[in-house]
Amino acid sequence: MIVENITDLIGDTPLIKIPAHITGLKNIDLYGKLEMMNPFGSVKDRVAWHILKDDLGDIKDKGQTIFENSSGNTAKAIAAIAGIYGVPFKQVSAMMKVQEGRDILHLLNAELEEFAAASDCFDPSDPNDPQFLIEKAVRESNGQVYFSSQFTNEKNPEVHEQTTAQEILADLGEVDYLIGGLGTTGSTLGLIRAFKKAKKAFKAIALITQSGNTVPGIRSLDQMWESGLYQEGVYAHHHVIDEQLALEGLLTLNRQLGVLCGPSAGANFAGSLSYLQTIDAELTERKKAVFIVCDRVEWYVSYIKERMPEIFGEVPKPNALFHFKDEAPQNDIQISAENIAPWISEHAPIIIDIRAPYAYELGHLDGALNMPIDMFEKLIDGENKPFPQNKKILLVCAMGEKTRRFAAYLAQKGYDAHNVEDGMLGIKRMNALKNAA
Repeated sequence: MIVENITDLIGDTPLIKIPAHITGLKNIDLYGKLEMMNPFGSVKDRVAWHILKDDLGDIKDKGQTIFENSSGNTAKAIAAIAGIYGVPFKQVSAMMKVQEGRDILHLLNAELEEFAAASDCFDPSDPNDPQFLIEKAVRESNGQVYFSSQFTNEKNPEVHEQTTAQEILADLGEVDYLIGGLGTTGSTLGLIRAFKKAKKAFKAIALITQSGNTVPGIRSLDQMWESGLYQEGVYAHHHVIDEQLALEGLLTLNRQLGVLCGPSAGANFAGSLSYLQTIDAELTERKKAVFIVCDRVEWYVSYIKERMPEIFGEVPKPNALFHFKDEAPQNDIQISAENIAPWISEHAPIIIDIRAPYAYELGHLDGALNMPIDMFEKLIDGENKPFPQNKKILLVCAMGEKTRRFAAYLAQKGYDAHNVEDGMLGIKRMNALKNAA
């Protein structure tokens, strides 16, 4: 087979049927759509090409630079396409969590502008948010910036409705269940539209991360506000997945099926089994379920090694944050915004603010130390005991989501640790109410 352009290979990816002895399902056939076999290695190849293909001539003629906010796969695909057409590309994003993704973008001659921890503790009022910054750059660029905007661009779900879904329906006829992780939500939204047209009884199950967990490409429910494409009502159920289940799913697909996929695919597979096993025994007729195999494993070796060093012959970390299950009663950990000032006055805690430096500079609790989340996670992980244990610890982030888990983890390690419920956003709301009164 001869192709004129590498983009001719985007799409027409195969489905793999997962054997019943692996799924344990008796009444449901589970299939993985192998989007990792796209030429740039991920499901985002379709999105990048569909958004850009009709505009590339104008982009080049106008001397524009393509901007995108991406955690990895969309950026890789855009960088590759931009290189083919001789167009500059700049990624403006929060700190990428996986070193290999950053390295590939440098290899592809992309420009990276990163804001450490900007998206780890989401703050609706933070002007350091990548989406905000790109939109500002577009307004001030005098037409020199082209923003592909995967989080808001309707071409994102459109390409999956028009291509990915049609390929699956051509192979299977109809689909009963789609199980998919939520990131931009473009792939699930596009598939849902097509599958519902083919079968009214179809159901979509959304996978979201557990609070405080990092599964590349999948977000928590609290974080979904940033995606302009997200539509809560199209999903029959939101199912929580964590890092450990994602990596266990990855290992099963890698080792038992030879599907060399990354952690988001592992999450989609593990989440599929977790949900489908709850309904399998009740079914009276055979059903078909599909998940997306999003990308390849090679880009995530450092992510896997950090969490499962024993796989690579290194010393295991049984007390690592990765293994921690947050089961502490919330009332024992969280301090409400209303009570925070007298509590600080009474206990004189060590206060640690894990937001990005820019957000910290815009406003923080008096006496708080700024320690961005990436640095903070490494500091507390495993056997490390970086703080005096005779002092109370108070953790602060934008909305309280991340620090809730960190405080519980430190409490398990013997610290008297707490977090600000609802974070700085809760404090700002409380202050606004006081000022209004």
